[in-house]
This record gives sequence, C-alpha cells and structure tokens, in this order.
Amino acid sequence: MCHCFYLSIRTRDYKSRRFSCVRSCRLDQTRGPLPKGIERREREGNTMATTALLVCDIQNGIVDRVQSQDTESFLQRLSETIEAARKAGIQVIYVRVAFRPGCPEASLRNASFARIKAHGGFTESDASTQIHAAVAPREGDIVVTKRRVSALYGTDLDLILRSLGIETLVISGLSTSGVVMSTVRQGADMDYKLVVLEDLCQDTEQEMHDAAMKVIGKQAQVVGSAGWVAQL
Repeated sequence: MCHCFYLSIRTRDYKSRRFSCVRSCRLDQTRGPLPKGIERREREGNTMATTALLVCDIQNGIVDRVQSQDTESFLQRLSETIEAARKAGIQVIYVRVAFRPGCPEASLRNASFARIKAHGGFTESDASTQIHAAVAPREGDIVVTKRRVSALYGTDLDLILRSLGIETLVISGLSTSGVVMSTVRQGADMDYKLVVLEDLCQDTEQEMHDAAMKVIGKQAQVVGSAGWVAQL
C-alpha cells in the first residue's frame, strides 16, 4: 500500500488526494537509481558532499605567463590534490577564461580585457584557453568558462554549486591577485564558506602573492594543500 493512501486516511480527504496519489505512485514506480554523484551526496550527508574544489585558470596561456622555477612542482602538487579530492567524493570544478571569436564579451572600457579584444586570442578553441595537460579534467569533473576575472561573475558556476548543494569552496588557481582574490571576495558576499590552498596559488611576483593572501585571509581560511588533503 502506498504512502499516499495512509495520508488520505489520516486527513479523511480521499477524493482530493486521489489524483496526487496516482501521480506520486507512478513517479515512485518509474524513478530509476540516482546518478552516482547525487546518490553519494545523499548517502554520505557530510562536509565532503557539500564541498567543491575549484581549479581556476590553470590553462596553457596563463600557466606560461605565470611561469616560475616552481611551476613543475606546483602542477604536481595540484594534480595530487585534485586526485585526492576525487577519491574523497569532492566535486572538482575547473574554471577557465575564454571568449567567442572576436571577443564580443570583452569591453574596451575594461583595462584587463581591452588588450585581448584589440589583439585577439584567448578564444574558446585556442590552445591558450585549454586546461593544462598536467591537470586535465576527467569524467565527472565540471568545466566552467568565464569572461571576467571572478569565477562567479557572469557564469553558471553559482547555479551549478547550488544545484549540487555545495556550501564550501576550496580554491586554487592562477593568479592569486586575480581569479583567486576576486572569487573569494564575491564568494564571501554570496555566503559560501571559503578555503584557499596557499601553495596551490601563484602570481607573477611573490610580493603580489603575499599581499593578496593577507587580504584573502580576512574572508577565507588559508591552508596548505598537504594539510587539507590529510583531513579528507
């Protein structure tokens, strides 16, 4: 006997609930198993299920621009952290910056993107906008394309996060003073819990990285990747 029948008995409202009963029962009979990711989140009900790892702007054109002596080990640490997150059931979301041909999304009034609009490049199919091979996305990962500095501005990232029940954002990326800081500031205003993996963020200059981290630390928990992975 379905749950709708018992509900109608308790409320003594048989006729008005007849249609909803039939509809609900049919849904119960036709509803298949949930996708693995959703099923895992509903079953676990823990902080892993409500956490997402954001991998921001780790794309060829930006990795080359922020190139340093530590780049190879940086990418290795990031790759290991991404894999640990996957194994822990944490959703991995890549964010890249790219534009349509002709960059119609870029305004000449925007100092950051006016040069791209004027000279071209960074189109969606260009090699510069593809995720670096060392940390390439896998099945189950999500890739979001942005048109501005923040991962949350003008993208569907917030919609994805809320649809998945994500409450905590763990952020890594290039550069610290760019996408990382912008995403932290906007994410804080949107009431997300924020964690920044300090050694998985870099900038063109160490001084800029350090200064940005001082500001970021006012709105996010700043930790090392090894410590974060250890508590998964």
